[in-house]
Order: sequence, then C-alpha cells, then structure tokens
Amino acid sequence: MSLLKCNVVLLSLMAVTSGAINYNGASIREVADDVMVHGEGPFWDSENNVLYFVDISQHRVYRFYENRLEHVQLDSEVSFVIPVRGQQGLFVIGLGTTLSSLRWNLNESTNKVVKLTTVDNNKPGNRWNDAKADSNGYLWAGTMGFEDAAGNIPPGRGTLYKLNDTSCFKSLEPVLPGVSVSNGLAWNGDNTRMYYIDSPTKQIAVFNYNPVTASISNRKPFYDFKTDNIPGVPDGMTIDANGDLWIANYDGGQVLHVSGTSAKLLGKLKIPAEKVSSVTFGGPQLDKLYVTTLSRGVTQEKFNEYPMTGKVLEVTGLGVKGIKNNRIREKCFRQL
Repeated sequence: MSLLKCNVVLLSLMAVTSGAINYNGASIREVADDVMVHGEGPFWDSENNVLYFVDISQHRVYRFYENRLEHVQLDSEVSFVIPVRGQQGLFVIGLGTTLSSLRWNLNESTNKVVKLTTVDNNKPGNRWNDAKADSNGYLWAGTMGFEDAAGNIPPGRGTLYKLNDTSCFKSLEPVLPGVSVSNGLAWNGDNTRMYYIDSPTKQIAVFNYNPVTASISNRKPFYDFKTDNIPGVPDGMTIDANGDLWIANYDGGQVLHVSGTSAKLLGKLKIPAEKVSSVTFGGPQLDKLYVTTLSRGVTQEKFNEYPMTGKVLEVTGLGVKGIKNNRIREKCFRQL
C-alpha cells in the first residue's frame, strides 16, 4: 500500500507543442511510489472513482482508490482489466491467452478468478495485449506473439477478437487475424469510426464502425508516425470529448495528441519516461490524463534521463476532458 506522491513536474518544462496546443501550466505527478515493470491498461471507473491498471510482467492487477494502491497477485501475465456493467467488483481480465473473470470488491482483500475461454491455442508463447469495450459493451481484445528479451516479436501471430452475446465463451469472433501487436482501440463520439493500432506498423488505422451490428469495415491508414518523424511505435490510446486521440508513444517518451478528424498532429506531451505504454482520462471530472509506463529493460543511464520511468502518472491542467470508459455488458457474466 502506498500513499499519493507529491513529486510534481511542471509541463511548461516538459511539453513540446505543435500548432495551437499549449500545455504550459499543466503538471505531472506520480500516483504512487511503486515502480511498474510493465505498467499497462489503465481504466478509470467513473462509478466508484477508482483507477485500475495492470503490471503484465509482475502478474498483478492494481487499483488506486482513496489514495491507496492495492493489488491482486495472479499466476501468469495479465494484460487488461475491464469492469462488467451492473456487477460491482466483477472484471474481465486477459490472463496469458485465457479470458477470465476477476471478482475483487472494493474494501475487500479477497479475490476470485474464473477461467472462461482460451484463444490462440495453436500459437505457443502468445498472450493477450490491449482491450476495450465498445458502446454496446462488447469486448474487443487482441493478442500478440512472444516477445523475447531483446524485444523481438514474430510478425502476424496476433488476432483482434470480439466477445459478443451470441456464443459468449464458446468462441470469440476473430475480427482481424494476422496482426503483430494488437494494441490501442478507440471509438469516436457518434460511433461511426473505430481507431486501431497494430504497433509495428507505426500507424493508427481507422475503420468504419457500425454500432448496430458492432462490426468494422473499410480499413484505412489514419495517422502515420513517419509523417512527423515520430520515434518508437504507437501503443495504447484514448479519445477525448473533442474527438481527438491521445496516443502513448512507446520508446518516444511522449503522448501524441492527434486530431480525430484531420489526423493532424496537434501536440507532443513530453513524459519523463521513455517507454510510455497507455493512457486514459479519469478523475471525477474526467479532466486528468493517466499514463502507464515501463521500467523493464531500462538502463540506469535511461533512469537518470527519464526519472519517472516505471511510474503510473497523473497529468492535470491540460484543458481537455475525456469520455467515460465503457464497461463490458452483463449478459454473459450474470452467473459468475
């Protein structure tokens, strides 16, 4: 358990802007003392004002609640945690390549994990990666191949899956096979677009999204890192109330702010951690940006250069608000 840190960096010293966006006056602070090996998957629970996230390498699901940081220790890599609608304390988690439920009530230390289904059985070494629920509450979750110590990942071994009510856990629908590192997901405000990241492509793709059938079509490149000479790759992603994207720049030490309509780079929000993994808006007013980072494989020299490496960070004063994260619909989970 850790108390809220007071370490604060003013972003007037850290922000590099492009165009009209100016982050001066914003600030960044560490949520807690704890250093994540592979922090990922932040989810702000607006119903209870709780921040959830995972440490994939340490096999932990965390919650930050009333200035307390608590975690559940699991037995394999856990890639995401998303609450279920209408079910207090019930979550869906990606555990290895198994989709599981986690029962973990607020103000309770006990937990229960139930395995639901497994994917990619013919691809040893694969694991779940990023996941989100759409406006219907359907879970979209992707996999990736085994990442070796040097960071190499075999191409084309991942799949983006969808969980719907038709078959529940009997089978997950493979929506996009042949991806390498299935990553960030976001939907625009009127649910006509789905943005998607397969990290090694160094692109954000956009699909037409049909909210009635919860289906995608007509994939197109939307924003390419090469356009603005962005280092590293895109990782996790979220969308704000203006319909603009905020993209974690892994190996780039920043969060990119990109127009959701014109695909223009609006700004680069510098982060004092090089390996930025994911982002979400949170806080009671949804005006704080939470950022997860990694310390895995970071040298002492890089720690000195990026002093908040491995920390979960809270950015305030950006002047924008997010939208509520979607929970997973209840139908398949009523008996758990």
